[in-house]
Amino acid sequence: MRSSRIFLLHGMGRSVASMLILAGRLQRVGHRPSLFGYSVSRDKLGDISARFKEHVRVVLSADAAEAAGVDAGTDSGRAPLPYSVVGHSLGNVVVRMTLPEMSPGLRRLVMLAPPNRPPVSARYLERNAVFRRLTQEAGRRLLDPDFFAALPPPGVPVLVVAGTAGPRLPWLPFGGEPNDGVLLVSETHLAGARQLEVDGYHTFLMNRRDVFHAVAGFLADQEADHR
Repeated sequence: MRSSRIFLLHGMGRSVASMLILAGRLQRVGHRPSLFGYSVSRDKLGDISARFKEHVRVVLSADAAEAAGVDAGTDSGRAPLPYSVVGHSLGNVVVRMTLPEMSPGLRRLVMLAPPNRPPVSARYLERNAVFRRLTQEAGRRLLDPDFFAALPPPGVPVLVVAGTAGPRLPWLPFGGEPNDGVLLVSETHLAGARQLEVDGYHTFLMNRRDVFHAVAGFLADQEADHR
């Protein structure tokens, strides 16, 4: 499997530490992971998206310079190396917001437990003052169907991984539908994406070995892509 640059984005209320296990496993099979951190308590989603775009640009510029054997600040005249993105939960929303301005070279997108429509759990927590304070503008966006409808489609092969280990009780927001404890499986669906369901919970989906193997296999397939 040819190695490539992989950008990893964590979910809401988490940190880059939550993606370290997956990053380490990807690195051990030859990839070059780059972690991006953010906080919705401090920043709006648009600002986070702008920072992520710049993060990708800077890292890819350094990669291209390294490949060409020149200083990172020098224009090597070469196209950026191919890269992929792995997001968890809200990190996938940030990625989709950034897509129209992403650096060229994106090959594959892995979406772990992504909200691709307004989550019923967010609607359930809407009146909770603590939830509103911690999630700020991002929490309000999660409730807005127009916001999700306006998110651009990825335009590259996508793997969606959804957990099914959440409780199915009639008195919970999920009712009897398959869920990961935070999202319904149906809320992760994205048209045209490859869908994988695993017996896992939302918060720790990225740490599962079966998820890693699925991600690594999906990234290995990128050599067959023709764009």
